[in-house]
Amino acid sequence: MSDILQLKESEQRFRALFENNPDLVLFQDATGVILDANPAYLQAVEKPREEVVGRTFNSFLPEDLRALFAQKLREAFEGHKVHFDVEVQFLGAPQPLIYAVTKVPLVADGAITGVHAVFRDMTETYNSNRVIREQADKLNTIFESITDAFFLLDREWRFGFVNSEVERLLNVKREQILGRTLQDVFPEESQGVLHEQFENAFRTNQVMHFQAYFGRMQLWLEVKAFPSKEGLSIYFSDVTEKVRSQEELYRQNKDLQQFTYIVSHNLRAPVANALGLVDLLGTLDKDSPDYKPALDNLRASTQQVDMVLRDMNTILSIRDKQGVEEPEQVLLGDIVEQARLNLAELTTQCGGEVLTDIPADLYVLGNRAYLYSIFFNLLSNSLKYRSDERPLRVSITARAQPGQGAEVVVADNGSGFDMEKAGLDVFRLYKRFHSSQPGRGMGLYLVKTHVETMGGQIEVSSAVNVGTRFTLHLR
Repeated sequence: MSDILQLKESEQRFRALFENNPDLVLFQDATGVILDANPAYLQAVEKPREEVVGRTFNSFLPEDLRALFAQKLREAFEGHKVHFDVEVQFLGAPQPLIYAVTKVPLVADGAITGVHAVFRDMTETYNSNRVIREQADKLNTIFESITDAFFLLDREWRFGFVNSEVERLLNVKREQILGRTLQDVFPEESQGVLHEQFENAFRTNQVMHFQAYFGRMQLWLEVKAFPSKEGLSIYFSDVTEKVRSQEELYRQNKDLQQFTYIVSHNLRAPVANALGLVDLLGTLDKDSPDYKPALDNLRASTQQVDMVLRDMNTILSIRDKQGVEEPEQVLLGDIVEQARLNLAELTTQCGGEVLTDIPADLYVLGNRAYLYSIFFNLLSNSLKYRSDERPLRVSITARAQPGQGAEVVVADNGSGFDMEKAGLDVFRLYKRFHSSQPGRGMGLYLVKTHVETMGGQIEVSSAVNVGTRFTLHLR
């Protein structure tokens, strides 16, 4: 008796769920005949129960969907739980709706006796998702159409969006970086300006606008980072040419200052002297004892003017890269050895020695003539300004710097000079720091010019009566 009561209670609970379920629920046999339908389905087709039960489900469907539902019914009767989404307008219904349909076989005594079909209205959710997708497509179109590179970082520093300009400038593929962190994709930037400025934007919630050098692609980037609750919206563009133009303008201004100095100091005196001598010669008789000395002085003045003009032409030729071949891979050891051999006799005469430690396979990118001039000038200076208190010893060492060319150190134990007094004038044109030896102050200026023309850098340190050390960073 209790089993019968429990069965009745179960049937009542099932019926209550069936009747009050907001989803559309049907019970069908193998031929598709509707054996039962809940009120939600009856309301959807706007029919009373007696006009629904006993009819085939196909009779409520438009013709183009009947084959689909028949196929899904067969799959359910084969023992499968079937899920699919479909847009359908039941015959008699006011409008089409999108349903998530589930068909579940009902098994009794080991046999499938029918199929429960549940229709959940997903129209509102689908439309919301469609609006979201459309908005996302619009944003994607906007981000792809802007000329700036653009990407999104979430609060975990993970890439959420990358446009095609990012792919082009940074040489990445979006499918390879989306979902990964900035540090994972660009580990070399973890201690750089980009990471620091992005961190500042996160911390202060302020917009950051800055320039940064991206070493991997050798680009200068102008970056704007906009913080939000979700993360950072980052726009950037390639300003490498702009930065180079600014550097070139700065260099030209420095050259202008140098040439102004040359004109005011190195040309004015000999020109004024020559003009005075011309006036003097005009008043002298050729047989006068003062005539020949005046003529010799005039010749010396014009030769000094010619020398300065030649120096200026040399400098301008290097700066403008006139007659210079394209950079090539040059075996550094060969160039250094050539300069050393050409000065070997002078080195032997003074009892000095030049020691080299350069990998046999070390190449640098540059101009062969410039490289020779650099090492010839540096070795010449070591010989010229050697100390009288000890034999000259010059060492030239080099090592490769992966991805950055080579570092070369030229060090001697010569007379040295006072770095504090020299200040910023070490590489200035016509600047000299030793009065005991003749010279024009051109050598170090040319060395620095050659190095920078090839895209390198040079540094110097020196101490009086200790020696001088030049460090070159070549590409």
